[in-house]
Amino acid sequence: MVLAAKHEGRTVFVEDESTFSLTPYATYGWYAQGEEAKALLTNRPSDRFYSFGVSNGRKEHYRFFDGRTKKKKKSSIDSRKTVVFLRYLHSKYPRLFLIWDAASSHRSKRTQSYAARNDIRLLEFPTAVPDENPQEQAWDTVKDATGSTYFENYDVFLKAVKRESREKNLTKMFPYLSL
Repeated sequence: MVLAAKHEGRTVFVEDESTFSLTPYATYGWYAQGEEAKALLTNRPSDRFYSFGVSNGRKEHYRFFDGRTKKKKKSSIDSRKTVVFLRYLHSKYPRLFLIWDAASSHRSKRTQSYAARNDIRLLEFPTAVPDENPQEQAWDTVKDATGSTYFENYDVFLKAVKRESREKNLTKMFPYLSL
């Protein structure tokens, strides 16, 4: 299917999303012996953002969505954010072929309808095999680089994740994507 899509002149990408929370993943670190390290965590559980990413061995694109909300209902990755990301990709690549997982936001009527109206071809990875999707490894790389670091606020953390997204290079990690 991928080779047929390329033969049709379509741009092929693998896609995935991830959630980043301001709360550090690891609450340990090094400090001088005899001193007590203290860091006041002032963030709220809602201090998070959602990221969408695609890669194909040559190009990568990332978009970030603010997950902070004043409502009682928690924000999440949903079909609205998915369609916004698809719209962005489609503006750059009118003949698009996306390979992604079976997330509910991917299967939603809104997402499927948008893809059909805009001639975006979709292919799902098999269920429960995240290792098949190289974009999953991209998130692991970014989270490893930022996960045990204390960031004083949301904006500083978002900037660090964006920087790490640019610095790691999937084209070197997964050369087979550029078939």
